[in-house]
Amino acid sequence: MIAVLLFAGLYLSDYASVKTSKKTIRRSYFILLALFIVWNTLAVSWSAWPNPNDIIQLIFGWIDPMIH
Repeated sequence: MIAVLLFAGLYLSDYASVKTSKKTIRRSYFILLALFIVWNTLAVSWSAWPNPNDIIQLIFGWIDPMIH
């Protein structure tokens, strides 16, 4: 859970560059932040919820046999 909060803090540190952007970019910035926090909190607290690494392996898992 500390890692989720750490990465959310890093994400918020970029807000200075987004603050001067258009309203739609700022809105999407906070929507993405909220989705990130909810997704990773569920992945940490509920074992049935897939974590981001599982999703990446699901999407790009076909590359692994090609490398080896």
